[in-house]
Amino acid sequence: MATGKITGSAIDYTSLGALTKEQYVPKLVDNIKKKSVLLSRFLGKSKPNASGNQIHQPVEHADSSSIGFYKGYDELNVDPAEFSKSAKYSWAQAYASVSISGYEERVNDNPEKLIDLLGAKMKNAEKSLSKKFSEIMYGIDVDQDNDETDSADVFVSLKDVASQSKTLGGIAPGSNAWWKGAFDTDKDATINAIGSGSYFDNCSTIIDEIFREGWEAMSKDSGDKPSLIVVPQVVFDCYEQHLSDKKRTPTMGAGEMADAGFTAMKYRGVDLVVDPSCPKGEAYFINEEFLRMMHNRKANFTFSGFKNPVTQDAKTGHILWMGQLVCSNRAKAVGRFHGLPQDY
Repeated sequence: MATGKITGSAIDYTSLGALTKEQYVPKLVDNIKKKSVLLSRFLGKSKPNASGNQIHQPVEHADSSSIGFYKGYDELNVDPAEFSKSAKYSWAQAYASVSISGYEERVNDNPEKLIDLLGAKMKNAEKSLSKKFSEIMYGIDVDQDNDETDSADVFVSLKDVASQSKTLGGIAPGSNAWWKGAFDTDKDATINAIGSGSYFDNCSTIIDEIFREGWEAMSKDSGDKPSLIVVPQVVFDCYEQHLSDKKRTPTMGAGEMADAGFTAMKYRGVDLVVDPSCPKGEAYFINEEFLRMMHNRKANFTFSGFKNPVTQDAKTGHILWMGQLVCSNRAKAVGRFHGLPQDY
């Protein structure tokens, strides 16, 4: 039975695969979760989902009509009126391949050298997966389509959830007005109308108003509020300049944010965090109560083991992930501003 330890001079790929599963992959997953606040919050809290062709998520779209006050022998309404639907999310799949060619194996002809080589390749896979997931959370990926319909195997991004027109989970907002993002608002014209200053300075004078608009859109009717606001560095600095101009001292973000290496301050008690992967000129208001990551139990950054491709002189293994970002209340989950400053 493989123990994950390599002994002697022979190269045992079963043991090398076990070593990868037991030591390299857990470290890789942990480091990916530390790369951005979104990966930390969503991948870090990802839950397994029951097997099936799709992920089914109940979504409420109306209050129950079978409720009310009554007196004595009043007749009670038991009408089973529909107040919820089921959103159906397709699985998205991601991978990173780790290959050792026959040439690399022969020039690194002892276990110690091969383990060093494997370590370098796993580090590269870690960086590549971190970048891929960091960008895909915002819909930045050339492999994704950009139309307004659901597509199988496409990852659901924050931009998708905030959209006012894109079909999500098989439900089209055109015929279901309640299934739209909290907001998806372009602030270019508003900022340009301020005055003759630079775009950055103009925005800094009204960014508190912009953020207040987003806050109110997320909290109207129910009293819910965002749990996280994510911005690029320039937008963060714009808000910081606004506070400086008003002679107000920023309240720094929660201790765990700083401990994790994230730049953050507080906005109305909620962490306003810099994410280098956040698209320029954008800001995302997120309520994590209505948004969660799901994964398949058999493919949660799972290593397949090394195999011999039929047509190559190599050993190849795959790190496999299968999951999806799932929304249960689109109107409360994500709001997006764009048209904010991209430079100073």
